Amino acid sequence: MNKKSSKASGSGANKASDKISLTKLAPEIARKNMKALLLANPNYFGNLNESGIKSVLNIQGDTAYENIGCVGFNPQLNRLEAVVYINQESGYDGDVCSSGSQEFVRFYLSYDNGATWQDQGLTNFTVYDVPGAKPLEYDATLQINPAEGFCFFENLPMARAILSWNTPPPANTAGWTPIWGNVVDVQIQIAGFDFILLDQFLVDSKIKLGEEFKNAVDLEQPIKAAVPKSLSAPDLHALYKDKKVPGHRYLLTELTNARNAQVTAPNLAQMATTKATTAKIAVSKASFAGIPDINLAGLIEQLLNTDGDTTYEELDCVGLNPNLSQLVGVINVKLDSGYSGGPCFTGSQEYVAFWVDWGSGWEYAGTTSVTVHDFSEIPAGGLQYSVFLPVDLTSHQQPCDDGAKTAKVRAVLSWNVPPSTTDPYASVTWGNSDETLILINPGPTIQPGEQIPFLSRVGDIDESLIDGSGRITDAYTLETGVHYIDAPFGGVIKLAGFISNPVAGMKYRIMKKPHGSPDSSYAPIINEPIGLTLTIDEFNGVSWTQTPLTLHDLGSGYYSYENYSSDHAVESNIMGVWYTTSADTGNAYDLRIDLNTDGNPADDAHSNVVTVLVNNAQPVALLDITLGGECGDFNPGDTFTGNYTATASDFGWFSFVIQPSGPPSFPSHGVLPVPASGTSTEYGGGIPDPGASGSYTLDTTGMDPCGYSLTLQVWDRTNVNSGETYNYNQASVGFCLNAD
Repeated sequence: MNKKSSKASGSGANKASDKISLTKLAPEIARKNMKALLLANPNYFGNLNESGIKSVLNIQGDTAYENIGCVGFNPQLNRLEAVVYINQESGYDGDVCSSGSQEFVRFYLSYDNGATWQDQGLTNFTVYDVPGAKPLEYDATLQINPAEGFCFFENLPMARAILSWNTPPPANTAGWTPIWGNVVDVQIQIAGFDFILLDQFLVDSKIKLGEEFKNAVDLEQPIKAAVPKSLSAPDLHALYKDKKVPGHRYLLTELTNARNAQVTAPNLAQMATTKATTAKIAVSKASFAGIPDINLAGLIEQLLNTDGDTTYEELDCVGLNPNLSQLVGVINVKLDSGYSGGPCFTGSQEYVAFWVDWGSGWEYAGTTSVTVHDFSEIPAGGLQYSVFLPVDLTSHQQPCDDGAKTAKVRAVLSWNVPPSTTDPYASVTWGNSDETLILINPGPTIQPGEQIPFLSRVGDIDESLIDGSGRITDAYTLETGVHYIDAPFGGVIKLAGFISNPVAGMKYRIMKKPHGSPDSSYAPIINEPIGLTLTIDEFNGVSWTQTPLTLHDLGSGYYSYENYSSDHAVESNIMGVWYTTSADTGNAYDLRIDLNTDGNPADDAHSNVVTVLVNNAQPVALLDITLGGECGDFNPGDTFTGNYTATASDFGWFSFVIQPSGPPSFPSHGVLPVPASGTSTEYGGGIPDPGASGSYTLDTTGMDPCGYSLTLQVWDRTNVNSGETYNYNQASVGFCLNAD
């Protein structure tokens, strides 16, 4: 893993009297002007090795400003995490009162030891110029849906994380090198399936059914995996008999329980009172935890002499995910055995207790864990796991005018026995601790105990990146990594937020009114009769579960607030879903969250207001052939023309495709019309709103005789379904190339 770094970057800035040369820019000046330099020369920094474009200033994988420290995976909730160190006080495009800049992380998985990589997606977070101690540690989280199998298949793929400042790593380009940032590869564990469809079960188990059986059963029915068996102390004693796992490791829980209870005969605390007592019984054999003839005194002595042992696991990184308001830790599991059984058994827990110093000393924030197992063989670098803990940040924020507010975080790792909840420095037998510094993003001051709602994201876009007219300025969605510029919203809009100082039983509602209308126009968004379905992350003290929960209107549009503690949280902090319609197109609406505390709506606490412009209109896509008309007949090598229209109120881009175009035959041989495509000026193209119309020319030279379909595809820039897609339309015409 890459450890914390705070090295300086390059030389000082050019003197004002010096003439600035693009070939000799100091790295910090080049960083400030990165986007403009890339616009002039996409390979200005030399990170596009195969572009054929000559570089000017060679900066590749520079980690002076930021670097990935650790990458981990939580196999219970399928969360990929990258902890990122921010190493400098400046170089991030502004302080906390500005829009700052973005750190992008793209994740990949490889199931063939790095020969090929599967793109898992992109996420991002905002960073600022912050004076004071460094590094600040952030976390980037992406929930994925990896391929799962039977528990006895050891599914240990490689994971890759690519960090890039202010420039997102391109999709499906695992070998891409960032300018500022780095690439980290680790190995992770994918858990076995909880459910599998019957037909897939038959395929995986190589069972063939006769046709009469296929017609007699539902092959799409799910089959639940067996409940993992827990290994007893005698089971573990037998399992590790011929391995180098010491008894005070696999019997830790039993020894700890006996020591804490102080009722075991002989009493463990009494045994340890004097060296003479220990020596006297050191050679004795006893029965303990159902294991006969065991050197109990030797185990006790080993236990008493083991303090903070990191032979088996070590907490390497701790960071804050500011988007999800979660603390994250990454754990390196180093050995192949010593974790209470393989992946078909319950395994053991890596517990992490988090403490935060908000400014007046350590406060216990909560304990979390991840389940780990034995494997037949793991890589030399170990397996990387992650843990997370929801935390209330809104109660500790301050306005940006008061400056940046940081907090210290301490995390304590302890294997199979939870760490202390009262002493942040209490010793652990197997594990260690780590401390770091986090930034609390600015916001209004919340008084102690005050409960105020905050609308943080709309359509998976941070509320700060939505302007007063309801349009996305320039942003990437948190969960899907889709880029929207000067864009409205459409389709299903997810609404995320928080309530400060939350407790169970609170009620809230999301209110909507036409933009510019009086506050009396607010009305609740009610998700009935289907209800509001949320994903609940719940920690039972041992492990996390993730289950759907459908809430229904409690009256007047109020719903129960379920994101109320560190062990009962809502995935992605979703608070509501707004199903927009075509009737909303062209209209802007003001949204806010109301919190009800006393049953009287007039006393509701109100959140910030976010304006949202809606567009559910399809782009215009028109296409014809001017010579020969629809289904025109031509000879190979002929050239024909036609007219096209590709327009939208928020135009994105258009492209032509010809079908059939691909394997096994390839009759079109890649031939396309001129122009073949066009892009909005917002995305670096040359077409302003409302789009393009004109004529196209298609030279059929090189195409095989065949019947073809020419299709015009048109997209706009609208954020549809919370980062899933854009508004789209198409038009097609057919033509034939005749054989001789």
